[in-house]
Amino acid sequence: MSQDLRTALRRLEAAGELIRLDAPLSWEYELAAVLWRLKDGPAVLFEDVTGYAVPVVGNLLNDRGKLATALGVGRDGLQDRVARGLREPVEPDLVPDGPCLEVSLDPLADLTDHFPVPRLSEHDAGRYISAGVLICRDPETGRRNAAICRLQIKGPGLVGVYMAPTHSRAILERHRGLGRRMEVAVALGLHPAVLVASQFLTPLDETWVAGGLFGEPLLMTPARTVDLEVPAFAEIVLEGLIDPAEEQPEGPFGEFPGTYAPERQNPVIRLSGVSSRRDPLFQMIVAGRHPEHLVTGAIAREAGLYEALRSVAPGVRAVRLTEGGACRFHAVIALDKRSDEEVGQVISRAFAEQDLLKHVVVVDADIDAADPVDVEWAIATRMRAHQDLVVEPGMKSNPVDPMAVGHTVSKLGIDATLPLDAKAAARYRVDVPPRVAAAIDARWDEIIGDRTQKAGRRQ
Repeated sequence: MSQDLRTALRRLEAAGELIRLDAPLSWEYELAAVLWRLKDGPAVLFEDVTGYAVPVVGNLLNDRGKLATALGVGRDGLQDRVARGLREPVEPDLVPDGPCLEVSLDPLADLTDHFPVPRLSEHDAGRYISAGVLICRDPETGRRNAAICRLQIKGPGLVGVYMAPTHSRAILERHRGLGRRMEVAVALGLHPAVLVASQFLTPLDETWVAGGLFGEPLLMTPARTVDLEVPAFAEIVLEGLIDPAEEQPEGPFGEFPGTYAPERQNPVIRLSGVSSRRDPLFQMIVAGRHPEHLVTGAIAREAGLYEALRSVAPGVRAVRLTEGGACRFHAVIALDKRSDEEVGQVISRAFAEQDLLKHVVVVDADIDAADPVDVEWAIATRMRAHQDLVVEPGMKSNPVDPMAVGHTVSKLGIDATLPLDAKAAARYRVDVPPRVAAAIDARWDEIIGDRTQKAGRRQ
């Protein structure tokens, strides 16, 4: 089945983007330490986690290209393919049963009795599930919501949960207003496309968006103990209830800005069911500023911003959330602009679309938005500070932003585009003619011979 984690791993392995490690490693920091060392490297399947028979997989989304590989698509068209999930969502298909329910486990046992839940960062409050997609349903509209939420193991049958102030939290508040407990399911061990779909900031049901990414319906199956559906090919499924009136201390936890979210009172899930595939895989995402933690959310946020901006500026060619900006705070937008005023419209729409954004740089379409050197060059050669900066103080912030004061922050936009009436020579890049570069590329092996590895290829 093309929608499961195992298919994604096979595709990554065939492409040379996955390694298997059989050295014994501890769930306590060591798995995370290896993934930090390989943060820019391949996906990793840990085959020997001390004390457990369940393998652990990580680094599935530490770069955007791995999603392209897992989907079997070209890297150049990935952003548009991801945005298609929003443009052309596909309703899930409901099947009566699925591999995710093959094995039923005791929900009142400690989850760490069954699974190698890791400890990730030095000052985390405990062991965390970091790649679980929490599924719930709006009690008023019936709309399903799916989102990655951090889950702290609290004890037998009990899991602490942090829900960001987006749809999952709003749905919990509606349950609170109705005086009802909220049914939830957590799917763990998923195809990377399902993780990405869960990160869209959209009023759509994210399982429909996943179908749009796959180009076919996501297969869902009824959970055992709650009235929800879960991805049929998940590796592990947790089911339970959240009482909005019950909260317990959760955190600290190393979050994406590279700082620790402090201990706060947060909801807990009282488990009513735990299921898995036979011989399941456990999926983890290293927290903090590890590339997988950043990129998993960035892919969807970039595509969502790309779609929103193209509705006001059809010349938007690419959107990149930068790793230095924690893939949330800083955006680079490549624009083939129709007017000089269009840049300001793009900056304002970007800030309105995503409250985490603080710095937006707009560059011309000939600038590679994914290349920080190219972007800095555009700022250095195409920006006049007295007229090309936009400062917007007192704008809504996100609780995770360490610089927020009173739920507000100042935001900065940079117009690093050339004026439309700039002389043609201002757009020239100092280089040889493209036809000559292409001819040399075609003859490269002939010219360099067995010295290719030392000399490198023209990029």
